[in-house]
Amino acid sequence: MTRLRNHWLWPLVVSVLALGAFAGLGLLTRTVLASRGNRALADSGEFVVWSLLIAASAVLFAFLFAHSVPLTAWLRLAGVAVWKPALAYVVFAAILFAFQWKIGSPIGDLKPTTAIGVSRTLLALGLVAAAPAVLGLWLNHTRLRRISRVLDGETTERERAVDVLGELLECKRANGSCLMVLALIVSTAVIDAGAQRRAFLATGTPKEAFPPEGVLLYGALFTAISLLLYVPVFLAWKARCLRVVDEIYPLPADARPTEDWQAGRARLTHLMGTDNTVGKTVTAAFGILAPLLTGVLSVVLPGLK
Repeated sequence: MTRLRNHWLWPLVVSVLALGAFAGLGLLTRTVLASRGNRALADSGEFVVWSLLIAASAVLFAFLFAHSVPLTAWLRLAGVAVWKPALAYVVFAAILFAFQWKIGSPIGDLKPTTAIGVSRTLLALGLVAAAPAVLGLWLNHTRLRRISRVLDGETTERERAVDVLGELLECKRANGSCLMVLALIVSTAVIDAGAQRRAFLATGTPKEAFPPEGVLLYGALFTAISLLLYVPVFLAWKARCLRVVDEIYPLPADARPTEDWQAGRARLTHLMGTDNTVGKTVTAAFGILAPLLTGVLSVVLPGLK
């Protein structure tokens, strides 16, 4: 397998497999949607489009999962078996899934009645796809706590400044990757929910039975959860970076900073990226899809400005 992945044809193989999975999942989704006497509704153009979006989302989730698995190197980076944080995430995801099930869905009693099962399956796939990103954020928080112990002298380990700096830069890259994965999953889910609403409205469902606020609140919920997972880790990382800058460039004893001192601090700060704020990083992650998301929502949610 490793030999195949190193071959120059590997990108083509992945593309063919992705197209095959997309086609197969699209047919499977339409088949499930058409079961229980819902063939006529499932064959409508809007539900066909929704089925294809579900298939594309599943392929994207698989891609994101596969490419974010390396972010979960708990045993190598933290000395902890990965099954332990994975078990904690399973409990977290189960609670979230149960919460979504408990509060219900506007499509629970609408036809086609099979749509609710497809939606819940996609939610479960999204939670699975997000697992490596969430575990990666938790791993970074563990690494940052270890850096704090080193800086506070609470460990017998002796770390060179370059090693601490290298680990902080690695955490920065991993944080960005995790946030991007979560942003893609949330944005995809919102687009799917919007297309689902459009399909129901096009097949005779009254607007009052499926209000647009349901789609927006659905996206807002998962965006808030993503930020609750990401923001504490980002703030912890930034605090350690500033601590390192102060350790390497402490305040002059005479309280008279020189130009070299200021330039050194500025270079190190710029290198680590501590001049970035939470708002900038989140906007960069979710903002990449903002034009597409706005355009799609303006179509699937009539009247949205």
